[in-house]
Amino acid sequence: MTETAKTRGSAAEVWLENLIQGDVHEDLKKPIAEAIAVLAEARRSEEDRPFLTVVMRTQGKKPEAFKDAILTLYGQSDQDFELLVMAHNTGESDLAVVRRIIDQQAPSFRERIRLVEVTGGGRSRPLNTALTEGRGRYFAFFDDDDLVFGHWVESFHTASEQQRGRLLRAVGSTQRMEHETWPGGASGFRSTTWPKAEYLRTFEFERHLERNHSPFMSVAFPRELFETWGERFDEVLDVCEDWDMILRGAFLVGVTSVDELTVVYRLWTGVTSSYTEHDRAAWQASEARVRDKLNSRPSIMPEGAPNSIVDSMRQVETQIVIDNPVIHQIMSSTSWRITAPLRWVTNQARRAIRR
Repeated sequence: MTETAKTRGSAAEVWLENLIQGDVHEDLKKPIAEAIAVLAEARRSEEDRPFLTVVMRTQGKKPEAFKDAILTLYGQSDQDFELLVMAHNTGESDLAVVRRIIDQQAPSFRERIRLVEVTGGGRSRPLNTALTEGRGRYFAFFDDDDLVFGHWVESFHTASEQQRGRLLRAVGSTQRMEHETWPGGASGFRSTTWPKAEYLRTFEFERHLERNHSPFMSVAFPRELFETWGERFDEVLDVCEDWDMILRGAFLVGVTSVDELTVVYRLWTGVTSSYTEHDRAAWQASEARVRDKLNSRPSIMPEGAPNSIVDSMRQVETQIVIDNPVIHQIMSSTSWRITAPLRWVTNQARRAIRR
């Protein structure tokens, strides 16, 4: 990465800087300069904040998985974070279990954990509450039944110093899990597969328009997105609140891809999850709302996005050839390779005639 790239801000900020350096009307230069100054001041005011606010939603239904999730945070190589445990619509008995697990943490870790009770609303309500409670320069959202590796925070922190003010997106994996009863009658679980790194290695804008290719906790969101640009999670959505915010953030402030495998998104069977609580109609309605919102407003296309789209189109065209057995057989044949020079000469002649 070049030195210039290291010092550039969010996509929106770069866009404003390019406007003011170009031929924009003089009457617009002052308000644009003032907007850039606001962004710079907001960034200076963040210096005394912890790097990361980790937001963990829970209903207290999976205490053993919650313990695992907490443990992965305790073992982070970079401890510059705070943890907000958002107990959403949690019954008293389940809330007591959550409190007990938090109180069992080491004192140095316990002092950075806050339990916030949230009542009402859907999946987005605790996320929006956390935005008003969190102090971090970045926010990462990590549900209580998933896992992160020990360098999760460190990877985000390093990337944030190279490209400030942008979404930070690391590589994610999936692992299938099943509920089981442990000795003594405890409600436990077991893994049925090894973790599988099946998500895109880098963030691709056009692929994310189709569906989400980034587990929620594989993305860290800059405070600027919420505090300066005023973005909030859509509480109308039953599901897809993560995909919605990832898309809006990506086109507004841009994305830095972090080439590190840092998270395990657990796919559960036999237990309650967003997949079991909502039918296919609810998923389709939420997906349609996400796309409709994106289509209803202008979007900034950050640096690199056009090349990403072109490369993706080329891959699709190549795959079409490979998937078509007739075309693939012709292009793989000996006669096709032998006649390649003749085709090249013919193409050159056609170009000359067009001139």
